[in-house]
Amino acid sequence: MTITDRGVSQVISVILMVAIVVILTATASIFVLEDADEINEPAPSVAQTTGEFVAGGDSDEQIVRITHKGGDNVAVEEIEIIVRASGPTLDTEARLVDLPSDGFFTRSIDDEKSVQGNKDLIAEQFKTARIIVVEDSNVWSAGKTIEFRVAVSGADFRNSGDADKLEVIIVHTPSNAIIFEEIFTS
Repeated sequence: MTITDRGVSQVISVILMVAIVVILTATASIFVLEDADEINEPAPSVAQTTGEFVAGGDSDEQIVRITHKGGDNVAVEEIEIIVRASGPTLDTEARLVDLPSDGFFTRSIDDEKSVQGNKDLIAEQFKTARIIVVEDSNVWSAGKTIEFRVAVSGADFRNSGDADKLEVIIVHTPSNAIIFEEIFTS
């Protein structure tokens, strides 16, 4: 008669083991699927973008212009601009972050909040990144230009300057994707 009792315990133990495996699998899948949702954020396609860097005689003339020629529209508050300057005696970086999303035609950025890294790399008298967009809009779209100035005191690209390479990267922050990257040399 003891054999019958053991048979019932084996069936119950198998059912309990299957239940534990099902619960563990369901719990693990919840964590995996939550992480997968974050990965699926698509990056905008800004395919035909051009960049220009003018390194002239004054700090006023060290201008970076990036023109969106075609592709998806990008909300201004969803971009970060990385600026790296290098040369024989120089290696520095600044990031323009938390760009305004108000309705003004030309947007000014706050130095304390919006410039990370070497704040001297962005021109002192022009502590602005002029985001030229459709009036009353916060979208960088085809035909619109992002413009900012590089300070001579932070990186001098003139003939006798200490810098010879400027790298500009625009990152779409929700997807963490690079939507523009160019290296300018003097």
